[in-house]
Amino acid sequence: MLVIINALFSLFLICSVFLFSGQPANAQNPNANQPVFVMVHGTFQWAGQWEPLSTILEDAGYKVLEATLTGLGEKEHLLSKETGLLTHVLDVSNMLSWRDLHNVILVSHSYGGPVITGVAARQPDRIKHLVFIDTVPLDHGENLIDGFGPDVYETAKTAVDEAGDGWVIPSDALREAKPTMRPHPWKSYVERIDIPVDTPAFAGTIIVATEGEVFDHMRKVQAPARAEKRGWSLVTVEGPHQLMEVSPSKEVVAEILLGIAGN
Repeated sequence: MLVIINALFSLFLICSVFLFSGQPANAQNPNANQPVFVMVHGTFQWAGQWEPLSTILEDAGYKVLEATLTGLGEKEHLLSKETGLLTHVLDVSNMLSWRDLHNVILVSHSYGGPVITGVAARQPDRIKHLVFIDTVPLDHGENLIDGFGPDVYETAKTAVDEAGDGWVIPSDALREAKPTMRPHPWKSYVERIDIPVDTPAFAGTIIVATEGEVFDHMRKVQAPARAEKRGWSLVTVEGPHQLMEVSPSKEVVAEILLGIAGN
């Protein structure tokens, strides 16, 4: 008899939740369908590069995940001559799959642009918006050099040949190195991206910086053309290549990202 009473009481409690809540369980959680930011760093860098910007987004109530690509940051021990663009695309694509992330705003910086281009092509149903910070998306068969132009190629290739043993870009090749920056695999710069023909169009935003002449071709030629081709917004933010690391540019970028998330 006691077992029956306990069972009936449990059933009463369960029914009460549904009868008196007045709404389904997922409606009780206002963050259930909230976008999640996934941040993908650039050349030489690691997940921690995003912390100054991520903190602003988290303080606004959003979930932020920062990926570290193979061979860089805390994964520096995994660097090899075989580490390329596809390796890094799979790093982030698998992150989305294993964490079962949806409504994702993929945010990239510099080299991260080609990476999220490939990730979106593999995981289109998980993507809400693509953001390219001082970088551009690629088309099928292109590589980073196609997007960034001859100045980046010549600077990086010279450094690879002279100080990178022919296969890594020294961490001080494109800007002053920080303690957390590591040599970057050259293969990832020249490996060409594969985008299936049935890949859907995505919503996207390109944000370009103003400092660092080596990136002028990307900012003045490639970014406008690629934004127009896709019907995307192109925004210029005053500041260095690493806009997300310093004030006041990080606050401006945060405002743009929060606007995307709330749209």
